[in-house]
Amino acid sequence: MKRQKSSETVESRPKKDRILFFDIVRILCIAFIVYDHSQFRLIPDFNQLFFASGNIFFNIYTAGLAGDAVYGMIFISGAVLEYNYAGLEKLHGYAQFLFRRFVRLYPAFWMSLVVSLICFPLLWQNGLIDVLFEFTGFFIVLGQGPGYINLMGWFIAAIVSLYILFPWFSQVMRKYGFPALVGFLVISWGLRFLLTTYNLGPVELFWRWFPLCNAFEFCLGIYLVQAGLYPKTPTRSPVVRELSDMSYYVFIFHIVVIDIFLSYLLSTLGMFDVSLVSGNYPLADTIWYIQMMAGVLIVSYLVMKIDSRLQKWILQQDTVRRFLRS
Repeated sequence: MKRQKSSETVESRPKKDRILFFDIVRILCIAFIVYDHSQFRLIPDFNQLFFASGNIFFNIYTAGLAGDAVYGMIFISGAVLEYNYAGLEKLHGYAQFLFRRFVRLYPAFWMSLVVSLICFPLLWQNGLIDVLFEFTGFFIVLGQGPGYINLMGWFIAAIVSLYILFPWFSQVMRKYGFPALVGFLVISWGLRFLLTTYNLGPVELFWRWFPLCNAFEFCLGIYLVQAGLYPKTPTRSPVVRELSDMSYYVFIFHIVVIDIFLSYLLSTLGMFDVSLVSGNYPLADTIWYIQMMAGVLIVSYLVMKIDSRLQKWILQQDTVRRFLRS
């Protein structure tokens, strides 16, 4: 990468209209994932049809909507980055870009880990080194699973790896276009087929976070923006904007909140006897599910507000401001 002139900083880039298509897809993807992790048991036919387990298409994609929604999130990430940061090829702007991505992802992720550790102190038994390493977001790289404090932590490693390579992916797609997209399709699908079908890979779940395994969906988003092949209607609804902004917090916190709800509210506080939540008591099961989803949304909203203030405070620090404007 070339060193960037001060007039070409990330801070100086003009703000663009938000795109309704990007926001809606992001909201739907998060909704599919959260529902899959807390399926409402009174509609089993719906669950079996749209949230089936297993893989399809030569083990390249999952049989249900939830697993595919993860690739939808990766696709939207590529599209949004290209829409907002096209031409990010110089060294200093790249550093600013990564810093902003770090501030966007990590404070909320760290909050989810802290909350989980406070509510479930037995997690400390896994060892201080493992606990500290999970705060890096790259625990899955060790091959010991997606994370035991927050099972959604694996996504940090997956998306940060793509962020790091974004300028290169963007340049390749701009230079070679559709043939490059086909090349990434062959690489990503080929790797996922080999890794999942024959249980290959240097560590467990290597296919889940390794950037080349996710490159096709990420570059598909980049390509559609570069080619202008996306609906360009701007987001006007404040509700859609708020839900889209909240989607990351719902994703990163929902497993933690569900675990807390089941462990404390159901078992300890006795809001409902766990035995009632069996599908044999429709009213109790419905109330239980509504309360749990309400808990996820409320906690995610509160964390979003706290995190937005924290991000604002970080970005207003003199050292940070000079770095972003230099």
